[in-house]
Amino acid sequence: MSRSALRPALGTAAALAALILAAPSALAASAPAPDPGGDDAAVSVAVFGDESLVDGQELTVADLARDHGVDAGLLQAYGQGTVPDDSAPQGDPEAPDVEAPDVQAPDAAAPSVQAAGDPAYALVTSWTSSDHRTVNLRRGNASWGLTKIEQKHNLNVAAVRTTTRYPAPGWPKKQANPDSWNYVTRVDHVRCSGWLWWRTCKVVEFTNVTVTVNYGNAKGVITAYCLGVAGRCPDWVKNAANAA
Repeated sequence: MSRSALRPALGTAAALAALILAAPSALAASAPAPDPGGDDAAVSVAVFGDESLVDGQELTVADLARDHGVDAGLLQAYGQGTVPDDSAPQGDPEAPDVEAPDVQAPDAAAPSVQAAGDPAYALVTSWTSSDHRTVNLRRGNASWGLTKIEQKHNLNVAAVRTTTRYPAPGWPKKQANPDSWNYVTRVDHVRCSGWLWWRTCKVVEFTNVTVTVNYGNAKGVITAYCLGVAGRCPDWVKNAANAA
């Protein structure tokens, strides 16, 4: 073949090679970016009151659902950035059987005539605690109730309710203030990554949450906070995966 005849063939081959080399970058530019909030996004959740979990423990979602009461649907919702509306009134499943305290405090009193018109006394929700008492959570203000719990301590209804339902052994305990009781429970931070039921999870840290309830006046829940944490609890504590 003459040189003049070879040049077009070489030019075509070079163009084809350039197209092949450029294809991966072109495909990458046209491919959609991964969704950071999709089913395969990493998610951090809180498991309340489970004394069997230990730091560094590795589990599957199936393990968490079967052995630790974790709602796989909640775990997926948190992974997608969907936070359940836990300020809505909840169903009231039967509280777990525990030994009643030596001193039985009365159920929360109804608001007085003066408090009835105060928006701070608006009832957000109520439930039955582990020791079979009615817990009233009211809107409150900067000093007590859900407003203080959310704004000062970065907790939510699910964290408060689950703490009173699954307290640590020996709790609740009566406080010096008449008819005031503290509920304390361990809360484990479980971090999961992967896709749906194939996620792998690990216990990475824990904290203890305290909830103070006054059963002798109209306020009900006074406060909730993380022990040893100045101010606001970590965000993951609000993601109660075994919310009661």
